[in-house]
Amino acid sequence: MKILQATTAIGWSGGTEQCFLLAKYMNKKGIKTDILTYPNCELDRRAQKESIQTIYFPNKKKFSITESKKLAKLIENYDIINTHISKAHWFVWLSSFFTNKRPKIVYTRRVPYGLSPLSLITKYNLHTDAIIGVSKQIIENLKKNPLIKHKLRYIPSGVEINRFSPNIKTQVKQELKIPADAIVLTNVGNFSEIKGHHILLPSFKKLLESGKIKRPTYLLLAGRDTTSPQAKELIQKLKLTDRVIPLGFRRDIPEILKATDIFVFPSLNEGIAGSLLQAMAMKKTVVASYVGGIKTYLKHMENGIAVEPGSVESLYKGLLTAIENINNEKMKENARKTALNFDIEKVVDKTLKVYEEVLNGIS
Repeated sequence: MKILQATTAIGWSGGTEQCFLLAKYMNKKGIKTDILTYPNCELDRRAQKESIQTIYFPNKKKFSITESKKLAKLIENYDIINTHISKAHWFVWLSSFFTNKRPKIVYTRRVPYGLSPLSLITKYNLHTDAIIGVSKQIIENLKKNPLIKHKLRYIPSGVEINRFSPNIKTQVKQELKIPADAIVLTNVGNFSEIKGHHILLPSFKKLLESGKIKRPTYLLLAGRDTTSPQAKELIQKLKLTDRVIPLGFRRDIPEILKATDIFVFPSLNEGIAGSLLQAMAMKKTVVASYVGGIKTYLKHMENGIAVEPGSVESLYKGLLTAIENINNEKMKENARKTALNFDIEKVVDKTLKVYEEVLNGIS
């Protein structure tokens, strides 16, 4: 079996990371797995560092019949192509009509939105052999469409359990000149409205002004565009420049999480929330919006603290509860146990089983 993981995403995101991890761990199992991406992007660099072979889309913006034929020559060399974003799926799907030997196409869907009628009868129906949903909510939404109901499989995104270990060491506090006795809150997510930064920052401000915290408290923002003018403007507007530290895109997330006391995730909608699971794997006290795929594994006051999405007040109260439970070892241990269910090794095995099913004509 020869596999190709494909995404058109240029920046690093949860979906891009899963594309990379599937290729990485399938190759570790001795199953030839390459990546279809764009040259010199973060995914390309990480793949090359892991000695994963990459091939490239012919064009970033437009996609003509000529380019479809060029891509067809590349993809016909594979048995399975797993696409990880809508644009990549469309490119691969269109090219599949020009192949001499059509590969099986598996699409991993990460968003809980509905399908357009045109997409439903074309790229999700014809030449798409299986559709993987990373959350049960996504699967339930897709089940409403009889044309594709038989193609659906539920496989959540995976976490590198060994990499996100509570036992790693860190120098992040020293690097950022944060006092040793300070409480550190962290959010990992690209700066955007859907990730809830406009809820997080006012909630954090309210926490600081509550007078209920006796230790210095800081908030770290890691992710693309957290150092953007828009992010800095919001931080300055709320007069939080001395307590909020925007880090931008980072490759040392495990070390940042190790220095973290409370992980906060106020997203307004989520497929599965990989960064939340990474924090749980590291036994962190977590506060997260009870939304999307998070509902399937976050149990309030058992393995974390659930809050109402889009509510400054609810998040503020959740942060206060987190402060009270900062030494709740049972909650942290339960968080780690939850994350173990999402071990990337298990996800790879489930995904390979789907590939085998479509190759054998099982639907």
